[in-house]
Amino acid sequence: MNIHKELDIDLKKCTDEQIKNVAKLTAYHSNVLLRNQELTKDEYARILALWGDKTQHHAWYEDPDHHQIQYVTNRAMPELGGKRGIFPRGELEWHCNGTLALDPEDCVTLYCVVPTKDRCDTIFLNGVEAYNDLPNHVKKTIENTMLMITSDVRSFHRSDFEHLITRTEQPRILNDNRAYTIGEDQVTADEAKDLHNIQGRHRSKGPIYQSMLRRKEAFSVEGARWKYVYKPLVHSHNVTGQKGLYFPFLNVAGFNDIPKDEWKELYDFLVEHYLKYQYSHDWKTGDLMLFDQTQALHKRQPFPEVDGKQQDRLLWRGAFYYDGVQ
Repeated sequence: MNIHKELDIDLKKCTDEQIKNVAKLTAYHSNVLLRNQELTKDEYARILALWGDKTQHHAWYEDPDHHQIQYVTNRAMPELGGKRGIFPRGELEWHCNGTLALDPEDCVTLYCVVPTKDRCDTIFLNGVEAYNDLPNHVKKTIENTMLMITSDVRSFHRSDFEHLITRTEQPRILNDNRAYTIGEDQVTADEAKDLHNIQGRHRSKGPIYQSMLRRKEAFSVEGARWKYVYKPLVHSHNVTGQKGLYFPFLNVAGFNDIPKDEWKELYDFLVEHYLKYQYSHDWKTGDLMLFDQTQALHKRQPFPEVDGKQQDRLLWRGAFYYDGVQ
């Protein structure tokens, strides 16, 4: 199985076009690994800019001098005023970034600065290979299926989403295959771009922001995340055109066109099938991993401990849209 791609190159010796091709390969292979990189923050930020635009900002855990770089670490970072970075403890379950975003970043990168002494793997699932190996009758069944995605992990089995799951309106799919009905409302592509404001991109207080805030049923109590969105289970990649599963199964509350008595059987089958297509990565200093967010999932094992204290790990995170490689 073609679960991931490993490249034997030194990015610092590559031309700009060669660097861009690495991102394009990620679109085709879902995740790409480059070992033994020796990057400064300046070099990493420049490479990220070549790969694509990043307009989502996560201010408190960004490097103050390189907004493209975020700290994924359990260390107290002087650059963050002594705070630790994002995800500083525990196991991270299967997910892809931005499940409730209207326009989530296409690709995430992690560069290993300091690995744990003992293994703390990140594990990746490949939705393209999983889709390719599905039986034809299953492909036909799910071809136009929309997932109802919520912020509650393992929400598929929660009874309090019953009134949402049984809604009958069809969500509108935008041209980029991403999104979707918000509460009772459908949005155009232009509106979807403006709606990023609610999710923290630019902190705008424009008219769409105000109107959507009045529709309380579609929001969490903070008014910054959708309670639920619909997204296609079979995603056609916006760079390659190849089909793959978009299936963040721990956040799925239902399927829009599958009879209720068939949900559980299909859900369990897809989860069991998807889990066969995984690659587990043992981080080493200098490892750089790029992984697609539209046709793949990932998870992190818990940090190993010594005498009740977590072993340190420091990763530099980046993210981008594929606009630089199309």
